[in-house]
Amino acid sequence: MKKRVDPPTGRVTVSKGQLVRITVTSDVADELHVHGYDLGARLPAGTPGSVEFRADKTGLFEVETHESELVLFQLVVR
Repeated sequence: MKKRVDPPTGRVTVSKGQLVRITVTSDVADELHVHGYDLGARLPAGTPGSVEFRADKTGLFEVETHESELVLFQLVVR
């Protein structure tokens, strides 16, 4: 298993109060985690998993897979 993120890790900027939906597909069973918001979603292997929330906290938040600890991207809320 190669541990990589496609597309490569970057930053996504949204406005405070914006509705955010993150959808991820993993090649292995894992869990999606949004730091700072303490949100997560199960990621069955090969099946998309999603989390949706209102970006009501400003700052920089890492979005990662929980088991494999891959940083998917950094969410910037302004």
